[in-house]
Amino acid sequence: MEIFELRYFLGVAEHENIHRASEKQGVSPASLSKAIQRLEDELGVPLFTKQGRNIFLTDHGRLLQKKASEIIQLEEATKLQLSGHKGTIKCVMVGPEILLTDFGLQLAEELRKKFKGIDFEFQSTDEKTALAKVDQGEAHLALTTGDVPSGMTSKRLGSSTFQTCVGRGHSLYENARSKKSVAVEKVLEHPFASPSYAFLGQVGNKQSVDGWRDDQFPRKIQYVTSCLKMLEKLVLDGKALAYLPDFYAQRLDVKVIKVTGCPYSCTQELKLVARNPGRLGWLNQVF
Repeated sequence: MEIFELRYFLGVAEHENIHRASEKQGVSPASLSKAIQRLEDELGVPLFTKQGRNIFLTDHGRLLQKKASEIIQLEEATKLQLSGHKGTIKCVMVGPEILLTDFGLQLAEELRKKFKGIDFEFQSTDEKTALAKVDQGEAHLALTTGDVPSGMTSKRLGSSTFQTCVGRGHSLYENARSKKSVAVEKVLEHPFASPSYAFLGQVGNKQSVDGWRDDQFPRKIQYVTSCLKMLEKLVLDGKALAYLPDFYAQRLDVKVIKVTGCPYSCTQELKLVARNPGRLGWLNQVF
């Protein structure tokens, strides 16, 4: 069992597709197939099963995926430690785009100060997928606002409170700029933009996908988008209001409306998550 074979296997396991793994790793499909066949022959178990043109990990394959990820990560960490921090390692960080943009970049800068040979790959995913990737060894770190599964290590990064935001050109902008209170009934006369899924992070059970209590104060949601930049532009152009985390609103050219008459609010706890960081010297320093 060679390290390069495990790397090839992990690439195919991530995509469950030989050709996509080939494109990402820069290795021919034939080389990937041969490496997987050698692993299956050596281990004596099937790692993938075929269904039509698709392939899927078997239970043995999923077990090897975790073990192989641990081996690869340990190899990288050992090289980094023994070379006096002159080695190289690629840190894969996953989570919602909004968390990666703010907290992911901050963390990357902190790690670069400690390890000059570290590179980063940021993968924007929903939080459930992010935690699964860490658990399966496909990523080193996940950013989340939800519950952390048992067996994983977490570190609190801070908290956030959602705010009703308005951009220039909107009729409520001057009220927000002068910090005048606006009744919730007045706010609800205007259209909102909202995410189509929870890319702003996890919220409460009774809250809408962006944390607003539409069950109590129903809005006119005129725009729904799966793109963070689109949501941002709709607000900046004054086309719609949006309910956004305070850390994100602070770096946009928007104002916060002081809404009265609404007793509800959305808050989040921001966490960094890893699986067994103590096995990797460099990763353990994060926690």
